[in-house]
Amino acid sequence: MGTPADSASASGEACAETLAPAAQGQRLPDIGRDGLDVLRQAAHGANARLEALLHGVAVGVLFVGREGRVDLVNRSFCRMLGVACAGELVGQPGGAVAHRLSDRFADPAAFARQGLLGGGGRLALADGRVLSRELLPVGDGEAHGMLVLLREVSAAVESAAEVEPLHTVSHVDELTGLPNRRGFLAQASRRLRRAAQQGRTSTLLCVDVEGTRTINARLGHTAGDRALEEVAALLRLAFGDSDLVGRLGGDEFAVLALDVTEAQQPEILARLAREVALLNARPARSWRLSLGVGAACFDAVHRPLVEDLLALADARLHAWKRARPGRRD
Repeated sequence: MGTPADSASASGEACAETLAPAAQGQRLPDIGRDGLDVLRQAAHGANARLEALLHGVAVGVLFVGREGRVDLVNRSFCRMLGVACAGELVGQPGGAVAHRLSDRFADPAAFARQGLLGGGGRLALADGRVLSRELLPVGDGEAHGMLVLLREVSAAVESAAEVEPLHTVSHVDELTGLPNRRGFLAQASRRLRRAAQQGRTSTLLCVDVEGTRTINARLGHTAGDRALEEVAALLRLAFGDSDLVGRLGGDEFAVLALDVTEAQQPEILARLAREVALLNARPARSWRLSLGVGAACFDAVHRPLVEDLLALADARLHAWKRARPGRRD
């Protein structure tokens, strides 16, 4: 494994509110095995936090409304089928969307003919991947529409153990909607196994939000929670849909950036610094955010475990914090 780039720090002001705080006392429901309750509430637009959770799940989600139009598409669905952004599909008739996506499949004519809601539970893609498809009606009594859930299945081993599971509450951070430590480690481990099989390099970043104790002391814990939500939104903005962002706990986040080599790490850290600086320039903010970042590199030859990568990135982060002048909490 090559020597990772030095840790870096970026400072800036919290961004404009992107994830509205949940109503006082509101808790995420127990979504159980298949996550249907959360997906139903997200499809109905229950609140912004549940929508953030929907976009954080590894399962591809598309909602076809009662009138047959696509009303919602999450990031994982776009990633699986190579769609640049959800806006290309939302608002379009389901049949038109099926024709638009048909060239992604091993049998384009069959998919175009059967549409999003027809055919079997297995979908073979033109690139050799296999997707499992599950259809879930939404609504009590009269149906409001249909959820289409896509999950990636190994083309070689299509057992249930190879299907990346839906998130449950135990894998999701309630505040930000990101994977928590347990969920992040599980997803990152699967992605690194695939990266090793494909000979791809990745970078793991450990991100520390500085100054949260000061924000809590001056403005209260509600403000501190909002600051953490803003960091989650910033990381989503700074990194691509194919990258994995998680909250490890407290004021610590992690990012697994695919296809980022050691030589590209300074560019990634500089991009993150620019995003934070742009937020810092916004007027009339009650606090400023400062981020410390430690980086570690994964390569397909040495294949370190994700836990070892995280420990290395965290150690570099804390070494940088101890060495810098003017240390903050």
